[in-house]
Amino acid sequence: METDTLEKHEAMQYLREYNEQEIFYQQYQQKKHDNQSLQLLLKDYDHNNFMQKQIYIEEFLLRGQNEFEKEDTMWLGQEKDIEVRKYSRFMPQLSAIHDFFEMIYVLENEMYVEVEDKKIALKSGDIAFIPPDTIHKPLVMENTIAIQIMIRKSTFQKVFFKMLKGNHVISEFFLNALYIKENKHILIFHSHMDKNLLDCSLQLFIENHNRFPSYQLIMNNLFEILLCLLLRFKPNHMNVIQVKPYSDIRMIQMLQYIQQCCEHITLQKMAEKFNLSQSYLSRYIARTLGKSFREIRQEIRLEKACEMLTGSNLQVDHISGAVGYQNVEHFIRLFKKKYQLTPHQYRLNNKVEQTSNQYE
Repeated sequence: METDTLEKHEAMQYLREYNEQEIFYQQYQQKKHDNQSLQLLLKDYDHNNFMQKQIYIEEFLLRGQNEFEKEDTMWLGQEKDIEVRKYSRFMPQLSAIHDFFEMIYVLENEMYVEVEDKKIALKSGDIAFIPPDTIHKPLVMENTIAIQIMIRKSTFQKVFFKMLKGNHVISEFFLNALYIKENKHILIFHSHMDKNLLDCSLQLFIENHNRFPSYQLIMNNLFEILLCLLLRFKPNHMNVIQVKPYSDIRMIQMLQYIQQCCEHITLQKMAEKFNLSQSYLSRYIARTLGKSFREIRQEIRLEKACEMLTGSNLQVDHISGAVGYQNVEHFIRLFKKKYQLTPHQYRLNNKVEQTSNQYE
C-alpha cells in the first residue's frame, strides 16, 4: 500500500515526476548495450522483484516478450476489479498480450500503440480501449504522461453488466471482445481533454493510490461514470479500428437482444425477431460463438444475477425469477456450478471482501 496520501490538486504533478520504474528504465536504456554494465545493474534483481514492481525487460520475461501479465498475477490475489497505473516513460518497446481489458488515457503530449500491422497515434486527450488477448506494443515518448486503467475480463460482465445493454458503440465493443473471439476492435475516443473525463480519471488514479476505506467500490462507480460520460460523445469524436478483417454486426445485435431480454428470451422468439429459422439460428450461434444459445443465455442470466445480488437486497427467489428461472433450486444449482458459491454465499462473500479490503 502507498504510504503518502495523494490529493487531487497534486495528481498531475505526481504523474509528471519520475517514479521508481522510470528511473530503472532510464538506467537500463543507458546500459543495455554494454553487457558488463547491464549485468551490474541487474545483479540485485530477480524475476519476482520485477513482477512485483511491474518492470518489464526482455531479460526477465520468462515466457517470452509477448506476455506481460494475466489476471492472477496482475492483481496478486486481490479481489478488486480495477487497477490504475501510470504508463512508464523509457519503457522498452515490447509487445504485450494479457487477458484483461486495458484503457489508455493520454494526459499530455502523445504516444503510439502498434496493434497487428497498424500503428495508432494517441494524442493528448485520446482514450483507447484494447480488448483482451490482443497483441499490442505501446510506444511511450520521453515527455508522455498517460495512465492505463485495467479491468478484469472475469468480472466485467458482473460489475458493469448495465454497460453491455443498449445499442451503442461501447456495448458493441465489449460484447465483441467478450463473446466473438475473431472480431478484434480498438475503440478510440478523442476527448480534447474534456474536464469531466479528466477529473473522473484522475480520481480513479487517486483512489487506487490512496486505498482509503471503500476505495474499490468507489473505483467501480467512477469507472461506470467514465463509461457513461463517453456515451455522450458524438460519432465524429470516436472511431473504431478493426484489427482483423472480420465483421458480424448481426451477431452483436443478437447479443444485445439477449442482454436486454434474457429473462424471457427463447430461441423461437429470437428466430422470429431476426427472421431466421430456429435450426439455422442455433447453428449460426454455435459456429460464431463456440457456445449454444442455451449456454449464452444462461451465462448472461447468471451475470445479471450477480449484479442484482451485489447491487440490491432482493431475496434470492425474487432474483431467480427476475433473470428467468422460476425454479429457484435449479437456479441455485446452476449458479453454484459456475461460481462455486451459492447466491447467498456470493452476496456475503462480496460484502466481506469489500469490508476486509478497505484497510489494506
